[in-house]
Amino acid sequence: MSEKIKLVLAEDQELVRGAIKSLIETDQRFEVVGEAGDGIVAMEMVRATEPDLIVMELALPKLNGFNTISQLKRRHPKVKIMVLTSALTPSVWVEALEMGVHGIATKSVAKTSLLDGLEQVVAGKLFVDQVIKPHVMSVIDDASPIKKKRSMRKLSVREKQVTKLIAEGFKTKDIAVMLDISDRTVSKHRENLMTKLGATSPAEITHYATDTGLTKVDIVEIE
Repeated sequence: MSEKIKLVLAEDQELVRGAIKSLIETDQRFEVVGEAGDGIVAMEMVRATEPDLIVMELALPKLNGFNTISQLKRRHPKVKIMVLTSALTPSVWVEALEMGVHGIATKSVAKTSLLDGLEQVVAGKLFVDQVIKPHVMSVIDDASPIKKKRSMRKLSVREKQVTKLIAEGFKTKDIAVMLDISDRTVSKHRENLMTKLGATSPAEITHYATDTGLTKVDIVEIE
């Protein structure tokens, strides 16, 4: 029998994490060698267990999903990254792929598709859930000129902080006081966020913040 694929599972909801682990371990191809409920522990588990793959939610506390991905790419470039997310916001899916994850699926993905997708990712192939694929063709299609604009959407630390505070219901004047910047600067950040995220309302900015875990981290922890 060939050696099992070792993976770390990062999911902040314990019951959900247990269910995903049970599902994965029904397949003899895989072994869950570490579990994490936040991004910091996820990094520790990857360092300690040296897995082939990490399966992770984006909305992680302490160190959110995008920051975790960034650190994984820098510190553990050989580890494959599979995003299994509750996010239903296309801009979030696009950003994850632009950051270089090796696979992405929503939590509604079929069991067989997920398990085969994990093996596909470890084999060096990109896996994209069928629900997500129509919304991210500009990223995964090598012929698309849009693929070359990957840095356009990247948010600065300040923009992420403003995004978090908008999602938490703070008004422009409140945000200005909290971040020690002018009302005009906050308004400019709002405009930039709408453009970068392709948002048409503050509600869409809130969805982005929730889906990426910005609402689960302290403002001083945002990178």
